[in-house]
Amino acid sequence: MKNNSSAIERVELSVISITTFEHVNRYIFASNFVNNKIVLDAACGTGYGSNYLSNYATTVYGIDIDNDTIETNKRIYNKNNLIFSCGSIYHLPYEDNMFDVIISFETIEHVDDGDKVLSEFKRVLKSDGILIISTPNKQISLDNKIINPFHKHEYFENEFQELLLGYFKNVIINYQANYFTNIIFNQNLNHETEYFSTDIDNFKKGIIEKKNFCINKEYFIAIAYSDDCISDNIKNYICEGNEFFIIFDKIQNNIYKSFNYKIGYFITYPIKFLLNLFKIKKYPDL
Repeated sequence: MKNNSSAIERVELSVISITTFEHVNRYIFASNFVNNKIVLDAACGTGYGSNYLSNYATTVYGIDIDNDTIETNKRIYNKNNLIFSCGSIYHLPYEDNMFDVIISFETIEHVDDGDKVLSEFKRVLKSDGILIISTPNKQISLDNKIINPFHKHEYFENEFQELLLGYFKNVIINYQANYFTNIIFNQNLNHETEYFSTDIDNFKKGIIEKKNFCINKEYFIAIAYSDDCISDNIKNYICEGNEFFIIFDKIQNNIYKSFNYKIGYFITYPIKFLLNLFKIKKYPDL
């Protein structure tokens, strides 16, 4: 649930960023569970995910606490099987046992009382329904000294799992992370793959490290099954983001060509030159 004070956290498809890429991949993942289902997208934000899920689901209900955002969603995404409402996830305006699937991405860390949210999710979810819910990994935030002023409570993995198990008897934790790779492969895609970590400075010295591939658990995406639901085998998903990077390049090129950038570059050049000269800081673009 993102209130007005945290509106900056809302993802806009017009803003191309790693965060956008992460959110898009979550909805692609969730679409595999919503075919011919009645779905709730709780804290739907700008509604693009609800719209995407409506291509597969029977009906998608998107709810968010910000009325202006909801009214905009109604204008942009006008479909018979897509219903947007303004409301709080603390008090969902829906009947008991109404939904087959509830989606709640990057929401629970924005509220003080996670138990109250899960209690509401449990109430409106059918006895054979599932909840797909994501949240950042608190350990990653601590390791990288990330402090998000809009997050009221982040979760360690065991803490997040225990919270969900208080309401759902079967919980599977998946992990999400970004890996930017360049791949050389042959026709046998199942062939053994070697993983290298490249560091430019080491490469200049003729050093390259071969490593075991290790998942960095940046986000948790939990699938919580109601009492009468039988869990399916869950695939691993890789979302290829070439289109995102093409747009990144275009944005970067436009910035470099802009008058403001050229003026700023001219002003800061002497400082950068001195820092480079005395090996205080490297500026490879000089």
